[in-house]
Amino acid sequence: MHPDVERLKALMPPGPEDGDQVDWQAVEQDLGCRLPADFRDLIANYGVGTIDECLMVLPPTSAEHDSGIPSVGQMTPTAEKIAWLEHTKSEYPLWPAPGALLCGLRMVDINGDLAGAVYWCTTGPVPEQWPVVVWQRYRPFVEFELSMTGLLVKWLAESADIEFDQRMVFGAPHSRFIHWRAERAMREQGLDPWEYLEPLHLEANEEWEERNLTGTRPSWALAHEANIRPSAPESLPRPEGPQLTVLGVNGQSSGDLVVKASVALGSSTAAPIQLTPPLGPQGPVLEFTGPEGLLAVAFGAEVTAPEPGTPLVVSATQPLTFEARVPQSAILTDATWPDVVRRLTTDTTMKLVVQDPAMADLRAATSAEADDVIVGWWPPQG
Repeated sequence: MHPDVERLKALMPPGPEDGDQVDWQAVEQDLGCRLPADFRDLIANYGVGTIDECLMVLPPTSAEHDSGIPSVGQMTPTAEKIAWLEHTKSEYPLWPAPGALLCGLRMVDINGDLAGAVYWCTTGPVPEQWPVVVWQRYRPFVEFELSMTGLLVKWLAESADIEFDQRMVFGAPHSRFIHWRAERAMREQGLDPWEYLEPLHLEANEEWEERNLTGTRPSWALAHEANIRPSAPESLPRPEGPQLTVLGVNGQSSGDLVVKASVALGSSTAAPIQLTPPLGPQGPVLEFTGPEGLLAVAFGAEVTAPEPGTPLVVSATQPLTFEARVPQSAILTDATWPDVVRRLTTDTTMKLVVQDPAMADLRAATSAEADDVIVGWWPPQG
């Protein structure tokens, strides 16, 4: 067994029924190349499936697979992948040219949409010497002199020292691999295979706040938590520096919640800044809190406006207005978005967080403070 797979098993043991038997000679004929030994051992010990609902081990074939997980061939960049090529601006050769990218792992976001991938850079005739390349949505390609399984080991072992919104997986000892057949069987029994993630998300959210958010909640938010009437908006002071203002919340009877907000500089003399797409490198974070605790949370919510590719510029005279979409799956209870929105008028608050280096640069230019986080609330402060 490949040593990287042995290390992976120590960090994230496979289940007793995990692992797939594969005709690797047929795979080589199908794909036109031999896959690295560590990946073959990964498939033999774990099989096709998903880690922490966000990182998929792909079927080693060029065709569709019974799991519904896209295959190695389907995820590999070719000349037909026009949308992917336009989005990533990839300069790598296209498969099957030498040095092309060949995909082994797929990342998905909370909606199940493509969020990134891990590829082999097929340079040279020895697959075991191929480096791996990580692509994440809105980020540049990053190359590692590791095997693909070695990269999984790195992510699992180092996640505890990485802020949650920058992790690929939860990390050992929390992360789990679930084979696609086991996941399907659990769903057919009415079970949620990823239920173990809920307390981990709650804990990670608390840790993220402790590391990134400073100061106290506005008086109206504290009033909501104490179940008393909030102070009048006129009594709340207007904050200095960059401001994040929630303009509205729209929750349909089914589907996603849409939050409209704006970023302003808070100064008539500040120079324009440009934020990192999609809105801060990680995207906005939203959390909904009631008297009983956290009701919903979304890390890296999808930004639907402005359209992708539009410069995110904020000037003294022109705030940046944007929309963020939060899926139903972000709700941690049996409620719907209309239920949550109705509660926003009584006992529940929504916090919207944007983290971007441009905020730190703006603040550092006018004060000793260099915090890169801005926070907005709904209901509004006034």
